Amino acid sequence: MFSNLKINQFLSLAIVQATAVFGLSAAQPNIVFILSDDHAYQSIGSYDSPFKDFNPTPEIDNLAEEGTLFTNSFVTNSICAPSRAAILTGKYSHMNGVRAWETFDGSQTTFPQLLQEAGYHTVLVGKWHLKSDPTGFDEWLILPGQGVYEDPTFYNDTNYKRPNELQTKGYCSDVITRMAEEHIKNRPADKPLALFVHHKAAHTPFQWDPRDADWLENDTIPEPSTLRDTWEGRPGIAQAHNKVPNIEQLHAFLAQGLKGKDRRGKGNPADRKLSPQERATARYQFYIKAYLRCAKSIDRSVGEINQLLKDEKIDDNTVLIYMADQGFYLGEHGMSDKRWAYEQSFRTPLIIKFPKAKSGQRVDQFALNIDLAPTLLELAGVEIPADIQGSSLVPLLNGEQPSSWRERIYYRYYDDKGYRIPQHQAVRTDRYKLIYFPKEQRYELFDLEKDPTEMHNLAENPEYSALMDKMKVNLKEVREELKEEDQDVYPSTRETGKKNQH
Repeated sequence: MFSNLKINQFLSLAIVQATAVFGLSAAQPNIVFILSDDHAYQSIGSYDSPFKDFNPTPEIDNLAEEGTLFTNSFVTNSICAPSRAAILTGKYSHMNGVRAWETFDGSQTTFPQLLQEAGYHTVLVGKWHLKSDPTGFDEWLILPGQGVYEDPTFYNDTNYKRPNELQTKGYCSDVITRMAEEHIKNRPADKPLALFVHHKAAHTPFQWDPRDADWLENDTIPEPSTLRDTWEGRPGIAQAHNKVPNIEQLHAFLAQGLKGKDRRGKGNPADRKLSPQERATARYQFYIKAYLRCAKSIDRSVGEINQLLKDEKIDDNTVLIYMADQGFYLGEHGMSDKRWAYEQSFRTPLIIKFPKAKSGQRVDQFALNIDLAPTLLELAGVEIPADIQGSSLVPLLNGEQPSSWRERIYYRYYDDKGYRIPQHQAVRTDRYKLIYFPKEQRYELFDLEKDPTEMHNLAENPEYSALMDKMKVNLKEVREELKEEDQDVYPSTRETGKKNQH
């Protein structure tokens, strides 16, 4: 698994194009791709976070000032494994084979494989979560499944006995960051580096780094306006189980896997005699503080890696990407987790820093997680396979306004066994979103300009019948364009008896 693959000749035309865009030399840029888990865009200061007064993400905000922030970045299927498969392949779930619970087929083409073949030294550290062995990497060291936050174990062999496992000490985000830094410091002198840094944070159970235990302790975090949503006109949400956990559940969450240490916060709100309203308030404060503390370690990692690239004097020829595998609910609509085609789940943060591009840019065009593969291949001067469904973001990084850029995006969620969230498809334009629930034969339609919090379903309002018809056509057309031939109600891919680990 550590053997080098034969290096293929890549197309000189691609290099010329990349050179024309960014003024690159013939040398391929290094690539450092930091991917977090469930890091909600609305928790990041530079995304106009409601928590920005508490300065939750100074390092990520700094990266946005040095790079390009995509204000409308989305995923194609908001669960960990499907999103990661989409990123690797540049393809939707129905094309890469990971709709929910399937094992990733590592024999298919991924952009790390193509980078490796083009002469890159490719390294992966952290969360993989695709069941099969990583392919396309000269070196990899990954967490088993979700891994744990405290003293995590890593391995580079998926054999059941895992003879090559590595037991570490410390907090998971710190351990992964140290591993990444060692690879940066000890990079090959004769090859560009493509380093993939995949964090566990901020996935449940939100166990934070001990150094962040007191942060926010005496603060009151503002509640989202939809925290006490009654889900009128949206029965899909009402039946789902991904609500903000109660206080007892939160305490149990935060205690998972800890070794003699209590990282559950000071006091136990469950013991207080509170009114229902007070209890709901306490529950949210407990939840959001745990989440933000956990996510703090991601921000720290981004800052340390960004600074190391400068210290090593390679930042002027390194593409640094920060992205989450999907969005996450921070109490909006009373929900936790992800999965839905509503904005908090559908959106994901995306920031790309490349020094030849203008700093401090904010790009409003639609970007998708499947765009990372063609983008990084183009920047590396590697031919983009014709079957990749994503689009290179290089023109947008270069400040261009392509006339043919996508005006609608497609989403599909397959796993109706997870939290009782029904399977659904969605199409979104700059203003409208249509969600279709095929099993229930039901639609939801939202005007995102007038109703950005998606509280008012217009699907059955006769005044919007013409718009409904238009959006249904949009949904049909985009599925045809993407060769989306899966049946509307897709058979469950969940393995019987397996715990939900997404």
